[in-house]
Amino acid sequence: MEPVVMLILFAVFIGAVSQRVTGMGFGLVSGPFLVLLLDPFSGVVLVNICGIAASGTVFVRTWREVEWSSFWKLSLGSVIGTIPGALLAATLPASPLQIVIGLLIIGSLISSMVIGRIGKTVPANFGTKFTTGLLSGTMSAAAGTGGPAVSAYAVLTKWEQRTFAATLQPFLVVGTTSAVIFKAVFDHGAWPQLAAPTWIGIAAVLVAGLVGGDWLSKKIESSTARIAMIILALGGGTATLIKGLSHLS
Repeated sequence: MEPVVMLILFAVFIGAVSQRVTGMGFGLVSGPFLVLLLDPFSGVVLVNICGIAASGTVFVRTWREVEWSSFWKLSLGSVIGTIPGALLAATLPASPLQIVIGLLIIGSLISSMVIGRIGKTVPANFGTKFTTGLLSGTMSAAAGTGGPAVSAYAVLTKWEQRTFAATLQPFLVVGTTSAVIFKAVFDHGAWPQLAAPTWIGIAAVLVAGLVGGDWLSKKIESSTARIAMIILALGGGTATLIKGLSHLS
């Protein structure tokens, strides 16, 4: 097996573990590394595809706790937001797109951490939910990371963690599915060009990561898992940004 394929499989595995343990880590952890290993456009599409499977699997176990009224309002914004995000990804050259992806990942992580310390709140109404979904959809299509925007919204509205995590799963399925569809519309070559054995391997490590994450979630504190996720995501986002800047110059 080629080293690049092994690294792709490892990135998917780690992302799946993070998704199961923290509820939102697949795109943040796997995204920047898949962008580095493939290219900015098809790498994000692969993140979206795997993210659909990962969030859908978690949703099967948490659907009873979903807050459906919030889900629909967030999802409406997300579907609309994927259109400019997909258009941006399809029109930007590779190096500038890598820079945008790196900045979005780093910026979203830093802002979500800062927001958690501010202590301010916003009303949980249609406007804030739609706007949050819009931002999340744009980021999902452009960088494969739709979770941080909704996470920040949850902090600002003091959304109870259990129902938030459950609602996040179908929301991410809708957002990432929309991102894949619109990216395919804007660029017919968006689908990652991978061999059949690689796709089979991706499916296998995705399942293994979710199963491993289920076991790991019972062994470690969620706060510890989040710290590890943030470190990995920041490292990958920084590497993506540096690669884009180096090729640009």
